[in-house]
Amino acid sequence: MGKKNQKHHETAPGTTGATAETPRPDAVEAPKKVGGHAQDSSADKARRASDAVLGDIIGMAKPIAIPDLPEDEVELSVGEDRKRLLLQGLALLVAVLALLFLVFWCGVVANYTGNVWLLLLLIAALTAAWFVSKRMGRFLGKFFMKTGVIDFGHTYVYIYEKSDPKEATVVTYKDIKSYKIVRQGNSLRFLLWGSWVKHPSGYLYVGMTRPFMADTLDALEADLSTTMARHHVKEKK
Repeated sequence: MGKKNQKHHETAPGTTGATAETPRPDAVEAPKKVGGHAQDSSADKARRASDAVLGDIIGMAKPIAIPDLPEDEVELSVGEDRKRLLLQGLALLVAVLALLFLVFWCGVVANYTGNVWLLLLLIAALTAAWFVSKRMGRFLGKFFMKTGVIDFGHTYVYIYEKSDPKEATVVTYKDIKSYKIVRQGNSLRFLLWGSWVKHPSGYLYVGMTRPFMADTLDALEADLSTTMARHHVKEKK
C-alpha cells in the first residue's frame, strides 16, 4: 500500500507540532443513477448480484449492441411485485417438474408397449416443459437479481424486459412518439409507440402486475403520467 502524502507544517517556537482538525461537514448524498457507475438503481443492484453469483462469462452474446447502460440520474423507478415473482416462479417450477415426470413416464411406457401416441405425448410434454421453463427462469431471475420493471432518467428510459438488466431496452424521451396507460384489475399496461419498436403491433407493452401491491397502482399511474408530461411525451387517446 502506498503511503499517504503528508503536508509539512512549520511551527513557531514554544508550540507543538499538533494541529487541531476541523470537523468535516456531512457529505451530501448524490442523486441516484442508472448505468455507468450508478448507485442503488435496479441495473446496478442486479449487476452486482449477477457478478457475485455467476461471475463474468467471456464471449457471452448480448441482444443489445451497447456494452453497458448509459449513465443517467433516476427520476422514477418502477419495481416488480416481488411476492408475485416468487410465487409464479415456484408454481412454474412445479409445472416443469410435472411435465418432466410425464416425459419420463411416457418414455418408459412407450418403450415397453410400443404405443406411438405416447411418443407423440412425450414430444408435446417436452416442448411444453421447454417453454414453461423459459418463463420460470424469467420470473425467478428477476426475483433473485432484483431487476425492476422500468427506470425513468433525465434523458433515458430503461425498460427491463429480461432478468439481466444489461439486456435492457434503452431509449430517449424524444424517441417515444406517444404513450398510453391502461388499467386492468391489479395491473397497469404501459404502452409506448416509436420507430424503435419492433413488435408488429407498433407499440411496446410494459406490464406492471401487482396483485400484492394493488394499493400502489393509483399513485403509480399518476407518477407515470407526470413523468411523461414533464418530458413532453404526448398521451395517445
